[in-house]
Amino acid sequence: MIDLHCHMLPGIDDGAPNREVALAMARCAVKDGITTVACTPHIYPGVYDNTAAGIRGAIARFRHELAKNEIALTLVEGADVHLAPHLDAGIRDGRIATLAGSRYLLLEPP
Repeated sequence: MIDLHCHMLPGIDDGAPNREVALAMARCAVKDGITTVACTPHIYPGVYDNTAAGIRGAIARFRHELAKNEIALTLVEGADVHLAPHLDAGIRDGRIATLAGSRYLLLEPP
């Protein structure tokens, strides 16, 4: 099973407030049969200034924590993207994360 919208990454926008909560969320996901999670912090210029590169870095750090804690959960990148000026350019130049690097985007309209 895949969870396509999760704010599990510790310390990013309104996601898990810390590592311990993030690990607890991961354990619950695995217990519920989820094998892959698309980590989707907000990208909303001026409010949540996340970028694809920053999200990838947070995912890499959390993958390390999952491995260290023997939690078998696959993480892929994504973002909860808000409509904003120059969204198309951000997608083209890679600043906006798409779901698992695909051509699909999780878009949150106003």
